[in-house]
Amino acid sequence: MNKTNQIVLLIIIVLTSFVGLGQKLNNSPYTRYGIGEITEQTSATYFGMSSTSVALSEFNHLNISNPASYSGLIKYKPIFDVGVYGKIQNLRTSASSSNRTNFALRNFTLGLPIGTKTGIAFGLMPYSTVGYDINSYDVIEGDSLRYNYEGQGGINRVFLGAGREIINKSDSIKLSIGANLSYLFGTIDNSRAIIYDNSTFYNSKVNDFKTVSGVNVDLGLQYSQLLKNNLKLQVGLNYTLNSQLNVTKDFYAYNFKYTTFSVVETSKDTIESNEGQKGKLSIPNGLKLGAALTFNNKLTLALQYEQKSWNNYSEIYDGENNTATALNKSSKIAVGLSYTPTPMKDWNSKSRSIFQKSTYRFGLKFANTNISVNDEQIKDYGISFGISTPLLSSRSFSSIDLGLDLGRLGTRENNLIEDNYLKIYLGFSLSPSNYDRWFRKRKYD
Repeated sequence: MNKTNQIVLLIIIVLTSFVGLGQKLNNSPYTRYGIGEITEQTSATYFGMSSTSVALSEFNHLNISNPASYSGLIKYKPIFDVGVYGKIQNLRTSASSSNRTNFALRNFTLGLPIGTKTGIAFGLMPYSTVGYDINSYDVIEGDSLRYNYEGQGGINRVFLGAGREIINKSDSIKLSIGANLSYLFGTIDNSRAIIYDNSTFYNSKVNDFKTVSGVNVDLGLQYSQLLKNNLKLQVGLNYTLNSQLNVTKDFYAYNFKYTTFSVVETSKDTIESNEGQKGKLSIPNGLKLGAALTFNNKLTLALQYEQKSWNNYSEIYDGENNTATALNKSSKIAVGLSYTPTPMKDWNSKSRSIFQKSTYRFGLKFANTNISVNDEQIKDYGISFGISTPLLSSRSFSSIDLGLDLGRLGTRENNLIEDNYLKIYLGFSLSPSNYDRWFRKRKYD
């Protein structure tokens, strides 16, 4: 691939990523709180093992969950990673149910090795997503009315990170450190309305529109040790620093009627408005800690624990705390398993089929989310599956990665909503073949 084609490919991927991230990625009522549902900061490669990737470092995949892993990239072997995300949902209450489906391009990332001990990575992906449309009904003094709660938007993440190997004792012991610098930006639009069936009444609506931007930093560390000839231990840690994001809020409260088939709003008057209100939004610190054991370069068992201090989340405008809903400290524990029948070093054997050269993944997770409704903390648990299939015709590290996450968020008890979901993540991890010379200086023309 010549340099012109490389640049064209890069531009296309970046542009389509921006378009994809502008699409709706969620339809969960629980995205109403805080800044929405926090997106897993991982790629399709590790999605199938419940994102238990903070301890892992693989030269043929880009692991964005821990910047220390960038040091494991091989010289002259950059990795492009593009992911497509889908979510199929069944929302249930004690009285009704509905189905929702969303698909969009999710991320673009690029990892570049710098020498033999350093790697950098940058990319674009969602940080949080907001998407809900909830209705409840009531009768007051003989008049039927509907309460509507609607929201959309989210926060995107552009990041630049670097990892450096600082200890290497003949491959038996390795220690790497790294850091990601992220710029978070996006808009969140929340509204609530009281709508009467009687068309002679004026309805009421409140719009709360926020524009968010700011910097966030996370630090990573990875340690690996060869315990025996066929057994390797890996330990990883990722710590996210708390940060204060800039937020501008526009607030409108007004009365209106519907016209044109009850779709178009006609405003009567403005009850209250406050445009361009400046404030700070607090993103709390968080910790991911994981460990993994690998046997014979074939079987990997990983365990990971996460927590984030969302109880410290706040929105402050003009020196006053205007946090709409208090959040909880969140936690998650997950276990993942991956198995490759034929390690990459044995791929030259013509007797090995594509199925023997693929990697199969499995995972379990249980999480206490940062949301409490009706004095009950919302839980999220599920099971995941995945497969990474190499693109053998490219004679490279390239692969197609598929991850499936089947889970349940919330419950139907205590007048709550149960969100049964299937998340689908299809990724393409692209790397040059042995015959391509990306980013390598030519000795002769």
